[in-house]
Amino acid sequence: MIGLLRRRPAASTTTIADVVRLRAQLAAATAESERHRQLADERLRLHQADIACIGERLRSEAGNRGWCHDFEDIVDALNEQLTVELTHRGWPYLVDTTLTVDLTVAASSDLPARKAAIVIIRQAEDQLRQLNGVHVYYTHPEDLTVTVNGRSATVHAHVQLRIDLDATNERHARVEAAPVIAVAVATLTQFPEATATSPDASTFDISPR
Repeated sequence: MIGLLRRRPAASTTTIADVVRLRAQLAAATAESERHRQLADERLRLHQADIACIGERLRSEAGNRGWCHDFEDIVDALNEQLTVELTHRGWPYLVDTTLTVDLTVAASSDLPARKAAIVIIRQAEDQLRQLNGVHVYYTHPEDLTVTVNGRSATVHAHVQLRIDLDATNERHARVEAAPVIAVAVATLTQFPEATATSPDASTFDISPR
């Protein structure tokens, strides 16, 4: 009975050497996995560079042969079937649009309201011209709509923009113009007297440059 009570389960035979060996095997497997990952990333990078090179060559050929519009239709259709899309710098486009701006100024009659509003609009136009690729047309005082409300007035204005950008087609030009216009609206609304709204992308007037 005493002998039975003294029996213990067999001690684990794992030694420090075993632990060291297992850790070394794990480190080797991790290093091998990382090497394969880096090779896969490099192959993907080279593949993407090849696709970009193909896209640029096709664009150059399309331009030389006058196939621009046909080229865009073919590339759009082909990209729907590709994992890595054919890309290129695109064609130069001009996007014309108008921002609607409402100003509240301290003025009790029409002419002082126009003068106060045009000062703010000129400051806003100067800031908008700092945006890359953005041309701003001058807003004329006679084009403003003024509503006098006692000692203050609401002035309604239209700020016309022309955005110069590169895009693969007109649809892409609308997409590329949208964030630029959003920045323009944010620039206008930095003025405490002003509120502005973004036009719908479907209203953009787009033309090749």
